[in-house]
Amino acid sequence: MKGYADIADLPEDERITLIGQRAETGERVGFFVEDDAKADRYMTKLQTQFQVQEVKRSHGFPANTVLVIVTRLANAQEH
Repeated sequence: MKGYADIADLPEDERITLIGQRAETGERVGFFVEDDAKADRYMTKLQTQFQVQEVKRSHGFPANTVLVIVTRLANAQEH
């Protein structure tokens, strides 16, 4: 299992798909964005397309970033 993947060069919707697919397996997936507005946009897209929930949001480490951690919804049905 790889612990880190740099997907910054992918289009945003492809990043969303990779994050959502991995989170739906039950793993916790973290991603960094520049601000809360972008984190909110990602979460809206993730929750529209996948059965995921935000677990935690942290600010400022690294500086000027927001870390969001997501995983599968607790009551999500297996596919």
